Amino acid sequence: MSNNYTYARPYAEAAFKISLEDNSGKEWTHDLLLLVAIIESEEIKEALASPKIANEERVKLLLSFFKKQTNTRLQNFLTLLLEKKRIVFMKEISEIFENLKSDYNKVCNVEIETPYVLSSDQLKELEKHLKLKYKSQIKIHQVISKELIAGIKIKVNNEVTDLSIRNRLENVTQHLMM
Repeated sequence: MSNNYTYARPYAEAAFKISLEDNSGKEWTHDLLLLVAIIESEEIKEALASPKIANEERVKLLLSFFKKQTNTRLQNFLTLLLEKKRIVFMKEISEIFENLKSDYNKVCNVEIETPYVLSSDQLKELEKHLKLKYKSQIKIHQVISKELIAGIKIKVNNEVTDLSIRNRLENVTQHLMM
């Protein structure tokens, strides 16, 4: 799995640099997410893997899903991905692109995992504390997980703060087993 990100990183960085040059970050986000959805289709996967279909036809197939006229940079990007056989890493490319965009805009994407929905006041208070700690704008994505029992799990970048009852019970169990 981590190799996927290794292979995808140079392409995500290239797309991000292009988006900075022509101020098209939102368009690239939309296009990459659309490509992720398109490529998840089994029929599309088969067509992209078929040796009978030329790369130009594969590019045309992918671009046919776009309503608007796509720019030549996206077309060139797809051609490169197909030539280098990296189109299968589109999901990772999209994720890395979004992370690069968030870093550039000084936005921290935070995943909050709780066993219940937090109130808007709780979310605002949490956002305020995280904003102070990370010194950047905070974008919260809340995930409901009944398995936590109670408490909260906060994921920011590669850092996880687990203040859930489930985690405490697991720690006690491990301690008793020693």
